[in-house]
Amino acid sequence: MAKKLKRVEINEKEGPVRVRVSRTAGLNASVSPLKGFTLNTKHGARVSKTYKGLTLGLQNFTSVVRGRWSTKGEGLNINLSKSGFSASVKNSLGTFNLRNPNRSSATFAGIQIRGKNAAWVAGFGFIFDVIIIFVKLSIVIIKRISLITAWVMVAIWNLLKLLASTTIFLILDLPRQFKRKE
Repeated sequence: MAKKLKRVEINEKEGPVRVRVSRTAGLNASVSPLKGFTLNTKHGARVSKTYKGLTLGLQNFTSVVRGRWSTKGEGLNINLSKSGFSASVKNSLGTFNLRNPNRSSATFAGIQIRGKNAAWVAGFGFIFDVIIIFVKLSIVIIKRISLITAWVMVAIWNLLKLLASTTIFLILDLPRQFKRKE
């Protein structure tokens, strides 16, 4: 028996109107006549306001609390919902949710997978990216240490040359200077 695809959808947006057809959710249409106000065939009316990543609103007289914040490189994401905070990390294979790995997602061969199946793929991508970062960091540290070591060796060499010339001066030249005056 052939395994069904996890997600197949058509998502079209034309101005304030959006039509979405998916294998699991069916037909869904929405219209957004004003910013922050949406009418949806499946989810009813929604009024919301977003400020610096925090969204507060009402959807069918139920409160909506959502927050989404990302680092500049979008490597680390912090999400807020009614159930609390969660953190996720983007990597080369997907997004790994640190608090609840079963909410991870990954793209494999062009197909998006989510949940338990995606957790191990995104987790592997996370571990792989961490190893790459540590290797790059190790190379930078080794370069810095070798640069500092070379600088210290040059300083020691110059100090030894100064010490040798001072010693030669004190042992050979200084006694000659005193002998000439006598």
